[in-house]
Amino acid sequence: MIAGIGSAGELAPSWRERLAGMAAGDRASRAHRRPRLLLGCWLLSVVTAGAPSGCRKPAEPGAGTASAAAVPAAAAVPAAAAVPAAAAVPAAAAVPAAAVLPHPAPVIHDSHVHLTPLREPVLQTLRIFEANHIDRFAVKSAGAVGSPRYQATLQLARLLGPRLAFFVNPDWGDHLEPGYGEREAARLEQAVKDGASGIKFFKALGLGVRDAQGRLWSVTTPELFPVWKKAGELKTIVALHVGDPRAFFLPPTPENERYEELRRAPQWSFHGGDYPSWEALLAQQEELIARFPETTFLGIHFGNAAEDPGYVARLLERYPNFHVDTSARLGEIGRHPREEVRAFFLRFQDRILFGSDLVVTPESMQLGSVSLDGRPPTMEDADRFFRAHRLFFETGLSGIDHPTPSQGSWKVDAIDLPPSVLAKVYRENADRLIFAPRRAWLTAHGGGVGGGGSSESRTGPPTPTTSSP
Repeated sequence: MIAGIGSAGELAPSWRERLAGMAAGDRASRAHRRPRLLLGCWLLSVVTAGAPSGCRKPAEPGAGTASAAAVPAAAAVPAAAAVPAAAAVPAAAAVPAAAVLPHPAPVIHDSHVHLTPLREPVLQTLRIFEANHIDRFAVKSAGAVGSPRYQATLQLARLLGPRLAFFVNPDWGDHLEPGYGEREAARLEQAVKDGASGIKFFKALGLGVRDAQGRLWSVTTPELFPVWKKAGELKTIVALHVGDPRAFFLPPTPENERYEELRRAPQWSFHGGDYPSWEALLAQQEELIARFPETTFLGIHFGNAAEDPGYVARLLERYPNFHVDTSARLGEIGRHPREEVRAFFLRFQDRILFGSDLVVTPESMQLGSVSLDGRPPTMEDADRFFRAHRLFFETGLSGIDHPTPSQGSWKVDAIDLPPSVLAKVYRENADRLIFAPRRAWLTAHGGGVGGGGSSESRTGPPTPTTSSP
């Protein structure tokens, strides 16, 4: 049972009293400040079934999770277009997971999660993690410094202590004003003082944020250099989502192997227009990493290039300041020859972090990508999602289902990592980079949180969906 969570999934009495007391004190001492009122509202929404009158939920960052339910049914993708030859391998569905997974299950640190800091999403996430042996997790979408979402995440971080780490996000609301880089660097410094483990840049940078003339900004735009430099000085992490799967830059037609996914989330297509190519985005990523060797970069989604392990290996070889996670990419990783993938993980075993890209909001959750059948995922679906990860890493099965079917109907081959390597990928690398510094911050601050930075919150320009795989 999770500490502080009762058997029925409710907060234990001690936590309920603590939350209620914090909310009451917050209202009494700071009722004149709207952001603080929002904190009290959030705390009450954790304790009770809903927020009281006058409260509203913190806004979601960027764009929301795509809704598959709104997409009308269409003919299935032609088999030849969507299913590679590997699909002919017998599926592992007939093999009960319990028969092949080791017992006891290993403990996992999930380095890549998106969680709305409200009562129901928090409780649902904790239930999922308890069932799947995930004892620590890093939220990559804490929002911009000073925003209601950011303030609520600080409160959640106080409650969960060393179990939760969080990454702040950039505030694009003033990016057209002179001195943006310096202001964003100062916001990052405030976030680190508040206990943040780093800053996460969504793919809006490169595919959505534009200058006054309408030109796309990229990770190499000079206005951002103060941010990269400040991250190095603070010894904090820059998590990069650069681009998207290669197929998203190809025509979204039935011939596209990820057509079913794009049909349900058409806004994830970056074919045409003035979008840079997939290759150009990866070149920009390398240029950034090379230019700022003192800054630690975490290339999420397997270095943003799961389709090209050679590119990822080259970056890991050349740049010791570069690390990768596995979030929402086992489908692509597992398509490569098993022995090559296993050799990659053995070679770079100290630089790879487990990540799921689980998204939990008040409305639904997303398991790596959109659902094929249009229904909201269930707890059972979440258990299958994490079990599929474990099957891939911990067994040598051939032709098994990967965790996210909407990314493609092919099968993958598991890589059976040795226990010592599995421990690094599952826990030790994330602990060294993210959770050990978080524990040190908590020790230095008595387990509390900082002041939360500026109470002003800006909204940035419309951006491509930030929750795409």
